[in-house]
Amino acid sequence: MILSKYPLVVQEEIIDNMNHLDLLLLSFVSKNMKKLIMSSQKKTSKSIRSIEYQYNRIDGTCVVYLIDESKPLEKYHRRSSRTEDDVIMRIVKFDEDKNDNVQFSVSGKMIDFRFDGEYKYPVALYHEGDKELVFESIHNLFLDVFGDALEYNWEEPDWEKSEEFFVPFIPKLKNVSFFIGLYLDGQFADVRNFKNFFSSSPVAKTIQLYVNKKMKPLSPESKFFDAESVYIDTHRINCPDFLRHFRGREIFLDGNRYRKSRLIDIVNRWKSGEALQNLEYAQISNCCEIQLQHLVLNEIGAKFIDANRQPPTHTVRSLVDWYDRNYTTSPLISHRYIVRETDNRVASVDMMGGVFWIGVWDKTEEEFLKMIE
Repeated sequence: MILSKYPLVVQEEIIDNMNHLDLLLLSFVSKNMKKLIMSSQKKTSKSIRSIEYQYNRIDGTCVVYLIDESKPLEKYHRRSSRTEDDVIMRIVKFDEDKNDNVQFSVSGKMIDFRFDGEYKYPVALYHEGDKELVFESIHNLFLDVFGDALEYNWEEPDWEKSEEFFVPFIPKLKNVSFFIGLYLDGQFADVRNFKNFFSSSPVAKTIQLYVNKKMKPLSPESKFFDAESVYIDTHRINCPDFLRHFRGREIFLDGNRYRKSRLIDIVNRWKSGEALQNLEYAQISNCCEIQLQHLVLNEIGAKFIDANRQPPTHTVRSLVDWYDRNYTTSPLISHRYIVRETDNRVASVDMMGGVFWIGVWDKTEEEFLKMIE
């Protein structure tokens, strides 16, 4: 079937009823065909929830998933449940031993592809020297074909430890949220690599950091502190105070002792409006001895709700578990709260078993008290 022989209205109807993978493949045919697809963009992308880049920094392979809203949501609660049916492209290093490649112009860049029958989707190839340009060109193609209204996520977890040094690869892509996992040990044995990585990379949306090596404090201006959500595991070693300069929405500290004096200071700085102005939720584990919990609550000026009344439940959507897009923070139901002086904003607070929680409400004290049963 030669699509261009049909009237325009028929072409548009055919395109509107094609699946996402076929549309992507059709965009390679010609500039005119790509323009026609782009003109139908709102219709073609209406069922797409997100496009997920999942990059393996060890072998340099990137699998691109297209998450279709029309499929059952439960299917995507865990990344491991995704199948080859969800893949729209694979991007891999160029293999000199294979010569069955074809070239297409993608966003002005000639890129090698394989269509060898092993996969139903195209496999894009890159040489190390033009790696970032290949990713940028392919991403621009997705923006053209599927639009910029949907979510684009780059996930680069680092669960596979290796003796080799693998700096995360974070290309500068438009409209993309980055989810990064890092071990501060062999991979960043020199902490300067850690600092340089954040200074030269786009701001990450979520960072999971495992600190296994002593490090010096980061600069207060570091883009690390601009991430929306951060999970920091410091079980093996003491580390700097990541909380003091945090500018994001939620932070989880798990591991070494967070000193009582630090905790009191940072909470009081939130109350005065000096710090953590964007905070929505924080969970700080092992922050002080259990017997000192009441002292901490007194020092931060926690107010109390009558024990016979039911306080509201605080939860927010969390990004620290990128395997589960519907993950929310554990319900915080507390009879204790604090108030920020600058805007009268309320935060529920609680301590139990050496863990401190704070959940910030988008409510003034008067509005908050009206929520109490």
